[in-house]
Amino acid sequence: MEIGMSKLRKKWIIGLGLGVIALGLVVCSIAIWIKSSALPDDIQVERKLTVEDSIFLNLEKKAKQTSNKIIDSTFHIKVDLYRVLNYKGDTTIWRTSDCKIKKKSFECYHKECWGIGCSRYRLRTRDWMTKIHYKDTVYDTTYQNLNFGKNALVHYTPIAKVPKFNRKAVAKALSKLSGKPCYQIFELRSNYKLEAIGLPGFSWKNKNDYNWELEAYVKSDEKTNESKCEVRAPLVLYHPDANAYRYISWSLPEKIQNYTYELFNESMNSYRDTTINWKLVYKDQYGRGDTLNITTKFKVDDSDDEYTWLRRKKRCYDTLDSERCK
Repeated sequence: MEIGMSKLRKKWIIGLGLGVIALGLVVCSIAIWIKSSALPDDIQVERKLTVEDSIFLNLEKKAKQTSNKIIDSTFHIKVDLYRVLNYKGDTTIWRTSDCKIKKKSFECYHKECWGIGCSRYRLRTRDWMTKIHYKDTVYDTTYQNLNFGKNALVHYTPIAKVPKFNRKAVAKALSKLSGKPCYQIFELRSNYKLEAIGLPGFSWKNKNDYNWELEAYVKSDEKTNESKCEVRAPLVLYHPDANAYRYISWSLPEKIQNYTYELFNESMNSYRDTTINWKLVYKDQYGRGDTLNITTKFKVDDSDDEYTWLRRKKRCYDTLDSERCK
């Protein structure tokens, strides 16, 4: 019996030893694979370096070479910039690397990250820069007039091609509206800013100006016991993330802007079978536009309170997406 138990122990010990050896071989294989697949320190993975990044990378290399020695000289940074006149006649400044010049036109685009989370790479290179001490830093800046002056590279004024305002379709969409009091009666999405003239008690609200969906609320005055209409966003307690970041971009020609306007009856008056003639003023992002005469017949019926997926169905017209408001 004892001889059998000893043989069993020997087999168990041998098996355990072989398992440990196999596990060690697996770990070594994984380590070798990771080391072989890792990229060298001087390789950046598919990252387009900006002018600042290139500058700081050069400083990093110099810092490693000098090993914290003090450099008794002036550090020169070469910067090439374009001066560009926009549609309004204002002079804008662009890096040459941000612009693509064609025979009769050009395009410029610049994107930056704003916030704490997007500065890690530059902070690493700046740490190396602090190890080098220069007497002074000089920016050798060269300006070139891109689209104006005698030495202009191309004679072209950048401007976005804003689609025309469909006057006929908009007038038809606004010909019949709800006359319900204190109510959001219509929504219009286009490339134009809107304003109503001759429509008392009604107003256009630009949704782009608000973080939350606007609604019309009936509010009762405790002193006079009178009901008043108030158009506002819901009262939401909002705490912005301190570590959040976002990308901000600029371009020439500018990106075509689109606006979503909601028409509210901000009064407590009910318009039943009432026809009103008024004017709609529309202007694009450059201030170009016109005035459109509108005739609207207001009425109140049960269809105003139709709901879709627990939300009230809104009447709308979308010049950018013809299928959205069908």
